[in-house]
This record gives sequence, structure tokens and C-alpha cells, in this order.
Amino acid sequence: MNSKEKFTSAQQAYSCALDLLSYKDYSEQKLRERLQQKGADEEQADAAIAKLRHYGLVDERRYAERVYEAWLNKRCYGRLHLQAELQKRGVGQELVSEILQRFTPERESELAENAAELFLQRNRRKLAGARQYDKKIYAAAGRFMAARGFSSRYMTILLEKLRCDNDM
Repeated sequence: MNSKEKFTSAQQAYSCALDLLSYKDYSEQKLRERLQQKGADEEQADAAIAKLRHYGLVDERRYAERVYEAWLNKRCYGRLHLQAELQKRGVGQELVSEILQRFTPERESELAENAAELFLQRNRRKLAGARQYDKKIYAAAGRFMAARGFSSRYMTILLEKLRCDNDM
């Protein structure tokens, strides 16, 4: 069906949703948006999603869990990045809060260690030629950790590693 055409029934929206779900998972919000882009009106999209929910093909909690597990496998991102990822994918705020509660400070500290090691590996040459306490290196380290969703509390892990490397 051409995306300019409107669906004439909820069954067409349901068929389209099944087709979309055969390629990848969606949150209810994102699936609703995609169906409306494809030609479903709000009522047809809601009916299709209700039917998918009834058959267990769309489950917001399961989707949030999958996003979280896939995100954890990235191994070097912090809490703020996780929150942004879940929100970007249309997961409801209640589930986002629930997932974030499971993400412990100990786990975030472990991921911050991984990110710090990654920064050191990627910048080995720059660090070898840098003066002790080079402000540019520290600024780059801060940006690196912030871009990966770590708060300043976890940025200190990388800054301490930089000090240790420079003291040798």
C-alpha cells in the first residue's frame, strides 16, 4: 500500500502492524506513529495495537526490558544515556523510572570504568605526548564521559586514571 493512501479498516492497520513487527520491535507509541504515517487514523491504529496487545505481540514491559538488555551490552554508557534511549524509543515514563531503579550505582561505576579504559585506549598517542595536567585532555575526557551519559560523579573515575597515567 502506498503511504499516501488511507487505510479503510482496522484490519488493514493490523496487517500493516504485523508486517512492521516482523522487522523489529516497537513501543506502542512508536508503532502508533508508524501506523499513522502509513495511513491509519488514530482509531484504526488504537484498534490494531489493542489486538496486538491481546495476542501478546506488543508488550511495553517486554520491549523496555529488551532495550535495556541491548543497551547494557554496549558496556560503556551511563544512566543519562539509558534514560534518553528509553525515552527516544517511546517507552512510558513509569517504565523508564522502573528500569532506571534497576540500574544500580555499582553497575554504573563498572560501566564508567569501561568508558574510561576506552578513552585511554583511543587517546594513547595524545596522552603520551601531553604535559602533566593538560587542560585540553581533561576537557576532552569530560566531554567523552558526558556524551556517554555519565554524571560528574563518574567522570572522576576517568580523571583519576589520567592523573595516575601522568604521574608515572
